Amino acid sequence: MIDGCMLMKKKLKWNVKSQGQFLLDLGELLDQGYPLLHAVQFLGLQLPKKKEAVIADAIVLLRSGEPLHKVLHTSGFHPQLISFIYYAEQYGNLAHALKEGGSFWSRRSEEMDKVKKLLFYPLFLMVFVGNVFIILQKMLLPKFETLFQSMEATPSIFLQLMAAASAALPYLPVVLLMFFFVFYLLKICWFNKLPSLKQRLIVLRIPVAGTFIKLYDTHFFSSQFSGLLSGGLSVNESISLFAQNIRQPFYQELCTEIRRELAEGRALEDIFRTLPYFEQHISIIVANGQKYGRLDKELMHYSRYLLKGLEERTAAVLRIIQPVLFSAVGLLIVSIYLAVLMPMFSLLNEL
Repeated sequence: MIDGCMLMKKKLKWNVKSQGQFLLDLGELLDQGYPLLHAVQFLGLQLPKKKEAVIADAIVLLRSGEPLHKVLHTSGFHPQLISFIYYAEQYGNLAHALKEGGSFWSRRSEEMDKVKKLLFYPLFLMVFVGNVFIILQKMLLPKFETLFQSMEATPSIFLQLMAAASAALPYLPVVLLMFFFVFYLLKICWFNKLPSLKQRLIVLRIPVAGTFIKLYDTHFFSSQFSGLLSGGLSVNESISLFAQNIRQPFYQELCTEIRRELAEGRALEDIFRTLPYFEQHISIIVANGQKYGRLDKELMHYSRYLLKGLEERTAAVLRIIQPVLFSAVGLLIVSIYLAVLMPMFSLLNEL
């Protein structure tokens, strides 16, 4: 079975968008009354032939009694997608979790596609402009310098700056390569050896990205915690289940710590108030939910609010990225024109 699982994992080459769409379709079929095995078989008929072996292996695993989250893991699905399924299998609302996880990751992949499209054209222009700078440095600027020397004229400050910038440009790829190499060494030799909670604190300090990660973590925890509570588990049982999920070391360590503090008698809302990993309002939501006996519903509404905020912030960032990149490219193009024209004006003034 292990050999079959490894073979299946190698065969599967779905991108995250395809994975999300598969889970979304699977959830809709379960909602319509299909048994899980029949739903997977039905979707397998709609997939390309190269993925038939993957579905066939998945069906074998399901028939042997393996839970869906393990089948998806051996199939190479994204760990966050698997986590949606893992917790849903504990509280029984598998169809909802499949649709929620599939829908979220489909939207996420669409947003990433938009980012790639936004970045492609400006980056292409920047590479093109960089090559023009190199041509200036190799061919045009030396001739201007020779002409200034023959006329015993002093080059302008702008020409000197352009010459320095174009001379440094060929070294930029080497500097970037060294930067990424040092970053990789730090990640392997230092970052990966830190406890998961310490890793998350470092990641949360990254400008912009840290805000998105905190929003997503709070949304994910709130929605899954709500689902476990609505499925009949107690707070302690739900936290313990999070602590047992070895596929997510961050939540495993965090909920182990929460469970320890609960055993010491601390109130749940007080624990969340001191956690730096989630949005600060989660402690208020927990306090109100426990006060009125509807913690599961409060957390579910809060998770939907966070998801909406996450999508709005993503859209806002996308609206900013494109103008900034095109402004940078425009500035470089104007600099090239000035690099050609300014020396001519300086020579005319010397005559």
